Amino acid sequence: MAGQRSEFGYYPRPLDLTVGPVSIATRDGLEERVKDVEKDEWREGKWIYAPLQPVTHLGGGTSIRPYPARVFGLPKTHDILHATAPDLDPVNFHVWSLSFFNGMRFTITEAGFLDSTPIEPGTLVDFVLLGGSLEKSIELAEAFWTANQASPERARIWVAAVHALFMSQNPQHLQFERFLFLYTALDACFALAKSLNPPRGRLSHSERIAWMCDWLGVGVPTWADPAAAGGVEVAAMRNPMIHEGLYMGEPLGFALHGVGQSGNLTLEMCGLVSRLLVALLGARNNRYISSSTGTRQRQGLDLG
Repeated sequence: MAGQRSEFGYYPRPLDLTVGPVSIATRDGLEERVKDVEKDEWREGKWIYAPLQPVTHLGGGTSIRPYPARVFGLPKTHDILHATAPDLDPVNFHVWSLSFFNGMRFTITEAGFLDSTPIEPGTLVDFVLLGGSLEKSIELAEAFWTANQASPERARIWVAAVHALFMSQNPQHLQFERFLFLYTALDACFALAKSLNPPRGRLSHSERIAWMCDWLGVGVPTWADPAAAGGVEVAAMRNPMIHEGLYMGEPLGFALHGVGQSGNLTLEMCGLVSRLLVALLGARNNRYISSSTGTRQRQGLDLG
């Protein structure tokens, strides 16, 4: 097989390595590309946002609309080669896996960013890779892809869960929007877990997260524990939101969860999704997946 090659980005650091059939190389001009992004007018802190929408008129000329373009692109900073891939699908899967383990969105497409994206690594996850864990993550992604070639939807579902996790963290989202994206990510994780390890019977929404956590060795948070007082909190919030348009008993956007409380539900949901994604890819023997989700402290992730 001739293999497949693609450019991807945006990643502001040099990265040059080969793991099995996968090789990654930094493109020339990285420093200049990083400078251009960092001085971009749509950058704010660790994030960059979609520019205003340009419109080309039939009679010639362009104008700028007073709303964002939403979909936008960033410079390609690296090349990736998969020596045995018959098409770009495994390459794209590896780029999504690299995105997750580096905590920022990468893409092989021309305009692969929606609304906003971080420009600093580690922004979208609560872990720090230790030792040779980046190389190990590439091994895990390759092993997952190879083991599931007969069921390609599994790789797509894993990617979908990563995408929902990333989308939930747009700084401009309201709380109910973050909750919706994170519950979608949890549902995607369950769909993949169910495909890999079919449960004996039908599981309700209130049972799914606990079943997943028990199977993967991830701690069950109190808000997803069917045995907790008051039942499963997130399932009780999801149902009226999806079926009745109510969040915390009010129309969407008019109420918040956790007012006057010390916990942060969406922060914990974000942490749980991240731990489930690590475990679903095949890394279950590490301290990270059993670590607490109720803190903003970053955790070490050793995949060795």
